[in-house]
Amino acid sequence: MPRPEGDAVDVVAFAPHPDDVELFCGGTMLAAAAQGLTTAIVDLSDGELSTNGEATSRARERDEASRLMGLTARVALSLPDGGLGLDASHREAVVGALRDLRPRLVLAPFGDTRHPDHAEAARLVRDACFLAGLRRYGRGSPHRPERVYRYMLHTPFEPSVVVDVGSVWRQRCELLRVYASQVTRGTGDEPTALNDGSFVAMLEARAVHYGSLAGVTHGEPFDADGPVLLKELLG
Repeated sequence: MPRPEGDAVDVVAFAPHPDDVELFCGGTMLAAAAQGLTTAIVDLSDGELSTNGEATSRARERDEASRLMGLTARVALSLPDGGLGLDASHREAVVGALRDLRPRLVLAPFGDTRHPDHAEAARLVRDACFLAGLRRYGRGSPHRPERVYRYMLHTPFEPSVVVDVGSVWRQRCELLRVYASQVTRGTGDEPTALNDGSFVAMLEARAVHYGSLAGVTHGEPFDADGPVLLKELLG
């Protein structure tokens, strides 16, 4: 999915595997697009080690999810599933994506998590957001995002930021259903932590919980470094 040459993207979300952004912060991406912001996803791997689903069906799910979210661009770095962060070239690939898309805001995985790829993706994006701003590092014009928010995967944390996704909750639920190969168990599928029916229920309960803490119907939690600055007390 190409984007207009030279145009920066407002919000770029990094996914260790295709579907991680949709599952864990898809509402935020939908809300950003509804506000008129341009959005993109960078898939670090192609998810080739996924227990269920195969390449063709997963690509179809990814493309349908991209359409529903109204993405400006979706970039596949095709780094090795199960081996993220094991080679220096992986960091350079993430730096290259940041310099190409030039986002104001980055959404990255939270690092304290059970899946090695999720933890390594968090480290890769953290390091790359700094290195991409160094003029003498790598190729391309330097760029450093203004903000980095880290989205919750499986491990809960006390959020610094909660994004109101109540207005897009219906579309967010539709987005989850797109990834049927991952969140539902078909005939012949292996059981996983995602497809027993409780995972989708957990995501909704989580959104209701964090939304209630922020005074809205549904919210998605994020971690951020330091205090989050408000330029206006209300607005």
